[in-house]
Amino acid sequence: MYPKLIGKRNEMGYTQEKMAKELGISKNNYYLKENGKLDFNLSEVKKILKILNASYEEIFLTDM
Repeated sequence: MYPKLIGKRNEMGYTQEKMAKELGISKNNYYLKENGKLDFNLSEVKKILKILNASYEEIFLTDM
């Protein structure tokens, strides 16, 4: 699960459906990826960071 991604996506006003469309994948596929059931590929990660105007660290790194 990517809580930072979910938070930033919501903050920017993007729904899962809108993000899926931007990435060229189904809403269900996006849901599975956002919830950690499937992995985002590198191309999707780059698109997400551009869409949300965020760094990799802001979205995908967890605090330890």
